[in-house]
Amino acid sequence: MAAIIGAMLVPSGLAYLLFALGLVTAFKEQWRKLSWALLAVSGAITTVFSTGSVATLLLSPLEYEYPAVHDTRTHRDIKHIVVLTGYAADDPAMPLTGRMHWASAYRVMMALQLQRGGCGNCDVIVSGSPITARIMGESLVALGLPKERLILEADSATTADSAEHLAPMLKEPFFLVTSAGHLRRSLAVLHKQGLQPIPVPTDYQGPRDWRNAEERPSPQSLVTSDLAMHEYIGLMWYRLKGAI
Repeated sequence: MAAIIGAMLVPSGLAYLLFALGLVTAFKEQWRKLSWALLAVSGAITTVFSTGSVATLLLSPLEYEYPAVHDTRTHRDIKHIVVLTGYAADDPAMPLTGRMHWASAYRVMMALQLQRGGCGNCDVIVSGSPITARIMGESLVALGLPKERLILEADSATTADSAEHLAPMLKEPFFLVTSAGHLRRSLAVLHKQGLQPIPVPTDYQGPRDWRNAEERPSPQSLVTSDLAMHEYIGLMWYRLKGAI
């Protein structure tokens, strides 16, 4: 239920809901003015949140909150790289790496970059849902990660679940790899569990400065706005339930 409510609160979900209500009310003559108002607001939400500047204003504070990690030599004592899962399709007809959503693929590439860039003795823990964790793990091995360095934590449906399941496994600082916009919420739940993650952002969706964003409305910018609002709603929800 929480997932459904959350999907309706992001810009595209809210616009779709208002659009559907506008169509339904259009069949009643006495509700015709309400119908036009609902349709107009739906269109306005879609247009505003589809512009690159608005999407960047929403997501940039999350994406650029933590600096990128370019050199692992400043963290010589790290023994683990934790990679949070994104999404992957369980379709054997697709090539292995092609089954990963772009967020999952960027996280896999970032983990390999860390592992080959000075963290060669680090174990890589992939944490999240069973299918995506398995596919991301198989992709890591296929791309060169030694199999003995891979650990799967595949029982977590949410970021909060990952934090809870990782707590007994990690007593020292570790690299945390996830999408840049997802880091604030991820770090908050991990800190709540007493863990010591070092943020490693990847999968940036837009520029740092909204003035450098594409002004023309686009589906990608609407997706970016949805991602940002999903994170802000997730932070609020986690605070309400005491997860952070």
